[in-house]
Amino acid sequence: MKRREYRTRVEKNPKKTKKMISIVLIPMLLFIVGGLSYAGYVYGTTKNVMKDSYEDNGRDKSNLRDSEVEINMDNITVLIMGVDTGIKRGNEDRSRTDSLLFASLNKKDKSVDLLSIPRDSYVYIPSEGKNDKIAHAHAFGGTMGTIDTVENMLDIPVDYYVKLNFDSFVDVVESLGGIEVDVPYEFTESDSNDKKDAIHLMPGEQTLNGEEALAFARTRKRYRAW
Repeated sequence: MKRREYRTRVEKNPKKTKKMISIVLIPMLLFIVGGLSYAGYVYGTTKNVMKDSYEDNGRDKSNLRDSEVEINMDNITVLIMGVDTGIKRGNEDRSRTDSLLFASLNKKDKSVDLLSIPRDSYVYIPSEGKNDKIAHAHAFGGTMGTIDTVENMLDIPVDYYVKLNFDSFVDVVESLGGIEVDVPYEFTESDSNDKKDAIHLMPGEQTLNGEEALAFARTRKRYRAW
């Protein structure tokens, strides 16, 4: 009896039912529309950033390749260059590579092998026809000068490259919300604008922002664990 009375009450209040549906559906629709709008914004922003950051060097393939690689079909390599320049420094033409990472992406194994190339490696630089520190290859011949040097040293093709300067490094770390680092010792270091001793870090595990992470990566202070 009580169940039948309850059904009757529901049937006699269609406005209340519609109101409840509106309360649930309207926020859901707003959430969906807002989510789609934000996704479109992120996509458009990412697309513009990628477009602005892309540089065509007129190189279809490495001279060590018989044909142009296809990302979906072939194993590929990527050379990651960290150069000691930035907007404030303005030394792009004579900048050096503070760091070099050679990445090999294996499609079959779905793996990535990374080789760190020390900046002071004494190698042959084709653009200059002489031996010198590999960090100087960029100062001599720019991006292609570094690529040619790495290919000559490893006898492995460089299919793609990524080049980061101080500003890019800071922006990447900031976009991640900082990074966790176990700082081994107290030190002071210049910031991205070369302001001396602008960054002061204490030892211990901590979250570093972009400028602090750059200072940590740049410091050459020697650490002894004993």
